[in-house]
Amino acid sequence: MFKDILLPVVLGKVPESAARHACALAQLDEGRVTALVAVSLFVPTTTTWAYSPVGTYETMDEAARAALRQQVQKVEQRLESESISHGVRGSSEFWLTPSEVTVMHAPYADIIVLGVDRPLPNEQRQLFAGVLVGSGRPMLLVPAASTTEKFAHVVIAWKSSREAARAVHDAMPLLQRAALVHLLLVEPETGSVSQGDDPAEWLASHMARHGVVVEVVRRARSRASTGQAIIDHAHECRADLIVAGGYSHARALEQVIGGVTRYLLEHTPVPVLFSH
Repeated sequence: MFKDILLPVVLGKVPESAARHACALAQLDEGRVTALVAVSLFVPTTTTWAYSPVGTYETMDEAARAALRQQVQKVEQRLESESISHGVRGSSEFWLTPSEVTVMHAPYADIIVLGVDRPLPNEQRQLFAGVLVGSGRPMLLVPAASTTEKFAHVVIAWKSSREAARAVHDAMPLLQRAALVHLLLVEPETGSVSQGDDPAEWLASHMARHGVVVEVVRRARSRASTGQAIIDHAHECRADLIVAGGYSHARALEQVIGGVTRYLLEHTPVPVLFSH
């Protein structure tokens, strides 16, 4: 069950579609939405600090606190119209990046609901990557154009991996409520198991014991990428949600997102529940 839903408002605006989805999740099991509001004064190069007087940073801190108060009030007004339990948490960690602030608060939630725009701004890409890798929580990625908050038809983008297995487990509260669940395999690997064995059927049997009936669908990638094949299938079956493992590798000071994950992040028209 999703009892605690974290809604980051850390890039200066309320993500409206994400807010609606967060509230819809809270309604399922009488959960609570906590909007995390943050203002960042993060300076990426420490060399600039040596050339500014201390008073400059005191002034910046005062401005950040004033901006935070205004933003908290704005978010509180937005959530007052909702019939679910909610709260607004303002972060005074002004010298952390938005993703670092979100990761600090993630352990106290069951799921993070993150809104993204199209085209995808770089700051949202960085927030997604940092939270995906560092939060230890599933993330519901919600495109701004997403119009329905129901998850009746779900597509599981399956791959025999730790990340995908965790995504299925994390999505179970939604899968158990869905009317239709497709277990989608795009160009599944062959020769990895003995003849007559089928890991997809193993997973289908496992999910059936949790009350989730799935239809196994195999789809050739053809000329499209794996990510495009997943989106195409979701479109054709009118899916409301995609469930997928989130793949990423830490490299120095940046997060490098895997190919399918990056494609879904940049192009999916429907929400995606990612786990890493």
